[in-house]
Amino acid sequence: MFRGLSVVLVVAIASAGVLASLQALAQPVPAGAEPTLPPALQAAVSSGNLQAVASAIAALSGGDAARSAALAAQVIGAAERLLAVNPQAAVAVAGAAVETIRSSSVQAAAPDQTQTVLTTAARIFVAPPAQQAAPLQAAALASTTLSAATTTGNPAVIGNIASQAIIVAERVLAVAPAAAVELAGAGLAAVREVPVMTTQPVAALEVASGAARILVNPDAQRADPAAVGQLAVVTTQIVTNPIVYSAGAGAAVVVMANAYAAATSQTVTAANPGAAGAVNQALNDASTSIQLGQTNPANAAQINAILNQPRTTTPQPTDSATGAPTVNNVGPTEIFTASPS
Repeated sequence: MFRGLSVVLVVAIASAGVLASLQALAQPVPAGAEPTLPPALQAAVSSGNLQAVASAIAALSGGDAARSAALAAQVIGAAERLLAVNPQAAVAVAGAAVETIRSSSVQAAAPDQTQTVLTTAARIFVAPPAQQAAPLQAAALASTTLSAATTTGNPAVIGNIASQAIIVAERVLAVAPAAAVELAGAGLAAVREVPVMTTQPVAALEVASGAARILVNPDAQRADPAAVGQLAVVTTQIVTNPIVYSAGAGAAVVVMANAYAAATSQTVTAANPGAAGAVNQALNDASTSIQLGQTNPANAAQINAILNQPRTTTPQPTDSATGAPTVNNVGPTEIFTASPS
C-alpha cells in the first residue's frame, strides 16, 4: 500500500537539500528547545537529503536504539524549523526521522520520543508550505508516518496520524488522484482495526468521511477504479460500526451515500463488479440494525433513501428533523496544538 508513495519521497527529494542553508538551522532557538545537532548530523540535515540524514543518524547512534530515537527527535525538530525556509527539504529530513523510529526496537526503547517524531512529522506533512511546495512528497511522508504509527499499537496515536493523513489525501487529489486513493486506503486500513474504532471513533469517522469524499470523485475513480470499489466497501464497514456511527450519525449516513455512489458508478462497477453488491448488503444490514436505530431513529429511512435513489448524482441524506439535505460537517479535528511558524 505504501510502496508507490515511499518511492516518491526517496527519489523526488534527493536533490532538494541544495536549497537549504546552514543559517536557517543555525539561528538561536528558545530555551528548552532541542539541543544543537552534532556537526555531522547538522551538515546532513542542511543538505536536505533523506539518505544522508538517515546515514548520519545510524553512524552516530552506533546501533543504540535509545540514541537513535533521541537523534530522530532532534532531527524532526530541525525539520520543522526548516519548513518555513525550504519545505521540500523539511519533508525529506522529516522522512529520515520517521524511518528511524519505524524500528520496533527503537519504539520500545523510547516510546515518548517516537510519539514526538510522529506528531511533529504530521504537523510538517499537513502544513500549507509543504502542501504547496511538494504535495506528492508530503503525501509520501504522510504514508510513511502512518505506517510507522500503526506499528506502535497505540490507538490514540494511530487515530491522530490517520486523521491528519486523510487531510493530505484530499488535498493531493487534484494533482495526483491515484496517490490520494492510495493514502486514503492506508488511512482506512489504520482506523478499521477494532482497538482504533472502539477507542477513537471520532478519528475513524473523520478518516472515513475524507476517504468517501475522495472515492466519489470521478478523477479518483478513473485513476484506480478497482481500489475505489474495494475502499468503498471498507468505508461502509467502518461507519456502520455502532461505536463509530454513534460518533456522528448524520456524517456516517453521508459517508454511506458517497460510498454507495462510488461503488455503483459505471467506472467502478466495470473494474470491481462485486463492490456494489457488498456495499448494498452492508447498507441493508445497517438499515435493520437495532443499535443504529437507537442512535438515529431515522437511520432506516435514510439508508433506504440511499439505496433507492437514482445514481445520476451523489445522494444527499436528509435531516430527520428539518427534511433539509445534510452535509458532511465533520471536519478535521485540531489534533496538534503546535503549528509551524
